[in-house]
Amino acid sequence: AGVQHPHDKLFRTVFADAEEALLFLRAHLPTTLSERIDWATLTLQETSFVDEALRESESDLLYTVQMKGDGVKLFLYLLFEHQSQPDPWMRFRLLKYMCRIWDESFKQNPEQTELPPILPVVFYQGERAWRYATEFADLFPEGEREHSFLPRFAHYLIDQSGLAPEAVKGGLKARVAQLLMMAAYRAQMQEALRLAAPLMAQVTRTGGVNYVAVFVLYLAATQERRVVNEFAAQVRQYAPETGGDLLTYAEDLRQEGRQEGRQKGLQEGLQKGLQE
Repeated sequence: AGVQHPHDKLFRTVFADAEEALLFLRAHLPTTLSERIDWATLTLQETSFVDEALRESESDLLYTVQMKGDGVKLFLYLLFEHQSQPDPWMRFRLLKYMCRIWDESFKQNPEQTELPPILPVVFYQGERAWRYATEFADLFPEGEREHSFLPRFAHYLIDQSGLAPEAVKGGLKARVAQLLMMAAYRAQMQEALRLAAPLMAQVTRTGGVNYVAVFVLYLAATQERRVVNEFAAQVRQYAPETGGDLLTYAEDLRQEGRQEGRQKGLQEGLQKGLQE
């Protein structure tokens, strides 16, 4: 993914962490539903169902989780919309992705006699509020929506377009990620970064080096140089040992990435040569 897809890289890194995903989802799903889920069983499935052409504007993560009581396995599908405006056809794509998840479940378990339920959650971080319905049937002509032969489901929506930066919920890393994304999408950039700085200082202290790298690369990809330097100065106030210039660090990381890429290319070339 690299810096070509900064939103995707940030989202996938942070929410692939089961603990971060758990805290975030528990904070946003309705309590009645959240209480029925056995959150200790939340497990990430290493896969993606988004169309290749939409990688610029969508990312997704799939988890399995068990329901309390009956022990039913549920798929929890988190679709992150990182475009500045909501899309009325997102529900249609969501249905396609859900069908792909069910297809995949048949490959894993050809003997199944029931479909595993899928809980679809759309997480949106754009500039404009999400004004579209969450019910799939609303895509049909108004007078014809009640037919029993039409598919119907509704997705949960986490719309952060109008959220105040201080209202961000979730674990430490998810809060940093959300604030950095807010700063990338919205006018109230300074407020979001001001709140992210002490949290970022905490991340550096808890030894989450790979997280710091992901956050720094995201900042470097989405903000002007001046903004990154100001943010670095703020982080240093909370964690003086953080070291110098975040931009220098970002550049070092990019160089390392390029080096690794070249090394990998070289190794793969040698392997291929040897095999031939």
